[in-house]
Amino acid sequence: MASVACATPAPPTPEAPPRRTIALAECRVPKSAEAVLCGKHSVFENRATQTGRRIGLNIVVLPARAPSPASDPVFVLVGGPGLGAASMVNGESEWFTDKFRRERDIVFVDQRGTGGSHRLPCPFGNAAVMQTHFNDLFPIPAVRACRDALRPLGDVTLYTTPIAMDDLDEIRAGLGYSRINLYGGSYGAQAALQYLRQYPGRVRSIVLAGVATPSGKQPLSFARAAHDAMNALLEDCAADTECRERFPNLKAEFQALVAALDVRPATFEITNPTSHVKEPVSMSRGAFVERLRLMLYDLDRASHVPLLLHRAAQGDWVPFAVSSTGGVTPGVSAMYMTVTCSETASRITEDDIVRETRDTFVGEYRTRRHVAACQEWPRSEVPAAYYEPVTSDVPALILSGELDAATPPHFAAAVARSLPNSRHIVIRNAAHAYWQECPQRLVADFVSAGSARDLDVACVAQVRRPPFVVR
Repeated sequence: MASVACATPAPPTPEAPPRRTIALAECRVPKSAEAVLCGKHSVFENRATQTGRRIGLNIVVLPARAPSPASDPVFVLVGGPGLGAASMVNGESEWFTDKFRRERDIVFVDQRGTGGSHRLPCPFGNAAVMQTHFNDLFPIPAVRACRDALRPLGDVTLYTTPIAMDDLDEIRAGLGYSRINLYGGSYGAQAALQYLRQYPGRVRSIVLAGVATPSGKQPLSFARAAHDAMNALLEDCAADTECRERFPNLKAEFQALVAALDVRPATFEITNPTSHVKEPVSMSRGAFVERLRLMLYDLDRASHVPLLLHRAAQGDWVPFAVSSTGGVTPGVSAMYMTVTCSETASRITEDDIVRETRDTFVGEYRTRRHVAACQEWPRSEVPAAYYEPVTSDVPALILSGELDAATPPHFAAAVARSLPNSRHIVIRNAAHAYWQECPQRLVADFVSAGSARDLDVACVAQVRRPPFVVR
């Protein structure tokens, strides 16, 4: 399904590129023997006063392979918030392919407070102990301890999205680019929109995938989005002959698991991957639903959910515990706390929580734990305009997954209404990951053309949910 509102933008006025001031040197990234370019750029932590602590921002550039590349690179902004774009680059990345690098440089920057850009971690327990990975989210004593421990190391109120986008534009100029293309996924879409707001004349085109926005009041939407994604999984399993025959009572088993966890936590033993010793673990209902919710982000991982729930219903929790570890970490970063607490969670009301989480398997747990932690975190100043729709005639490609368990398509539809030169494509069998062949090709073709008007989207109808794993 695609909605189109595309016009031909006026050609930009030619502009001499800024002088390159950031030095880059050849380097290697993990899982690749190919030399790419790396560098650091120092900025003031406090950009407003231009005094005090300076922090280095980590940069990785994949040079275009064309002998005469286009002058406007693609800047990649990633999710979390808290993931480092540059630190995540490796040789298995889709961005390494000719599909993306044929014409343009691809630029990755670890946003301030992430990756190699003065990351300020908040550990929530001893990661070497298995129970730590199954504890409830945002333990308040650990949040307070992190807040206090970080005071000498950084002013956490200065790690907001608007400030980070000022950093990004400084890097753009320092690398000698006049205009750029933006690719933002999840929180990265939120950041990309903010860059477009602050520097509209610097953007040639923008791709937004799995669109998060401040007006979405994350994590408020997680409960309903995950519930809808889980219902779709149960329905798709029931419609699939092999899945239905193997798990004929899956919905009832899932409901029974949740009901049992309402009464008491699940207890089991799991092998510590470092010591290879079995350790006892207790998992609450809240910890269970959060791990399940994260599994629904990616349909390859979600394809294992029916089997894992069936095994758990039979009393064997270990397969679920092992398989659901991806994305679950015993801690966050200060940047994550600052961005979510100051930009989105701060606007959540009691009525919001009750209305948006009612009758969902996630329930109020995720939102209430997050809001309670934010009450302990220093609040940053966020411009009022941050919550206004971003209006621009820059060409925009917007991708949504109908099965997205975090950022439902109606977020993207709202964004598209103020981007008259946008095209919003909803992919029936996509979740919160957009790296299948079809979305990759759409992004590459869009950036190459600089327009979504004539984009061939026929492949969207061919995207399928991966087969369920039944044994």
